[in-house]
Amino acid sequence: MNFPWTCVMTVSLLVATIMSFSNTAYAENTTTAGRISDAEIQQRLTRLDSPVDIRQNAETVRQIKSYVIDAKVATQRIIGRTALYFPVFEHYLSVYRLPEQLKYLPIVESRLQPTVRSHAGATGLWQFTGATARQYHLAVNAQVDERKDPIRATEAAVSYLSQLHNKYRDWALVLAAYNCGPSRVNQAIARAGGKKDYWTIHPYLPTETQNYVPRFIAASYLMKHYQDHGLVPSYPSYQLQVTRTVKVFNRLSFQDIARAANTSIEIIEALNPGYRQAYIPTSLTGHYLILPEAAMQNFNRTKGGQVVAMNFTGASRKHVVQSGDTLESIAKRFKCSVKDIQYWNSMDHDQVYFRQELVLYTGGLGLGNRS
Repeated sequence: MNFPWTCVMTVSLLVATIMSFSNTAYAENTTTAGRISDAEIQQRLTRLDSPVDIRQNAETVRQIKSYVIDAKVATQRIIGRTALYFPVFEHYLSVYRLPEQLKYLPIVESRLQPTVRSHAGATGLWQFTGATARQYHLAVNAQVDERKDPIRATEAAVSYLSQLHNKYRDWALVLAAYNCGPSRVNQAIARAGGKKDYWTIHPYLPTETQNYVPRFIAASYLMKHYQDHGLVPSYPSYQLQVTRTVKVFNRLSFQDIARAANTSIEIIEALNPGYRQAYIPTSLTGHYLILPEAAMQNFNRTKGGQVVAMNFTGASRKHVVQSGDTLESIAKRFKCSVKDIQYWNSMDHDQVYFRQELVLYTGGLGLGNRS
């Protein structure tokens, strides 16, 4: 059917008008998302759930605007990296019964980059110095730097935070001490007349520490409100997000692991940044190996992974350790004993680690029912 040119022109003008209106509306929405007033920040901060006493100051506002306006591309990468590391943080914070919001601290420390190194030599997601790393039994040598290990460093950091809270009983003071050390916080408390309140001792702290808690508040704000500012997470690839973890005890090169797991050395390096020489050294206590889920299945078939007692006739199932799981909670959930789980998985300790794969048996195959 042939349409008159006048109809075609009318339809074209209508479409152009609609598209122009749509583009204008999108631009206005984008601009609005980019704008933020101090009053809006204050209103949102009053509703922010945080373990620290929320105060708005110039550094808090400056850091929030830096995240959501000035450095959007970098911020979207930070938000995307939370998929890799927040589950690990949540697990150990839950195990130590600490506030979940402390998972925002490595945003301040490292922007969630496990290999980053500060001008003072602090390294990793949680920015451990060499001295603090030794204090919390993190190995730093020619073969490994466990400050870069997401699991080892997180457990050490959470343990440190727990000890600081036992000392100060105030999370803002804990964060200050984490940044500049307990001795400087104690000096600031003394200069403030003995008052154990972060905002009271604030003027007596080093400049970096004066800005530290406000920056933590800004990171907390970011993770709560990034969508309100039109930020879209830039997530890593799916195989880097969905992983499994095993302990290995013998020396394994990344090349051998890649061949056994049918994955690339680049992926192994990305998930295991704590190894300096492209191999996992021998260890009596074991080193963590993190692989994509499918790659770990291949690795376990070819290399054995964690040795498991398999000489049973009963039905078995696998359980992947989730945030907050302990042997006690798993045993209660699956109606068995801690010793059962240890026996079934050849474990000589009572600690589980995040995304560890455990074998559980049903049908009365506990230690008390073995023939």
